Amino acid sequence: MSDRFLVFDCESGGIGAEISLLSAHFAVCDTDWDIIDELSLLLKPKEVDETGSTIYKVTASALGINKIDLIAHDKVAITKAAAGQQLRDFLWKYKPKEGWLVPVGKNVWGDVDWVNEHILNNGEWRKYVSHRLYDINPVIKLLKRKGKIPADAKETLEELAKLIGFNFVAHTADGDVRATIAAMKYLESL
Repeated sequence: MSDRFLVFDCESGGIGAEISLLSAHFAVCDTDWDIIDELSLLLKPKEVDETGSTIYKVTASALGINKIDLIAHDKVAITKAAAGQQLRDFLWKYKPKEGWLVPVGKNVWGDVDWVNEHILNNGEWRKYVSHRLYDINPVIKLLKRKGKIPADAKETLEELAKLIGFNFVAHTADGDVRATIAAMKYLESL
């Protein structure tokens, strides 16, 4: 198989199209789910106020969940243009000669939307990444139906990680990527 997997996750300042994308983490994996390389991006919106300060659109509850310190974040975050160039270079480096990188994640369509809205537009993304994807949500549902996962288990990444004995920091882009990779290895072993 010439395809490689692109496991990724995005963390934002809340829910909704107007909310700021704050971080994204990408891991290219081989077909055994071993990480080949990773890219972390911390992003800032382009909007600034009259003093030149960046205008973030976030909610306090989202920052509490993903534990992002916005002041520290702003000091190291990069613009959409810089993030787009880093991601483009990363994807170009790892796209197979035949085929595409296969996007993988939990609720991965939502993360594709975040990337397309805030980092690389859909046309640019599709140069490197397949339209076919692996989302672990339907896999979890199927395994619950087949009795491989307890029927009363929550369909969350945290619950799945607990079931397989994988410890991680939830609701961080890199933590969620690592948990997704561990989950995929586990699910394929069943």
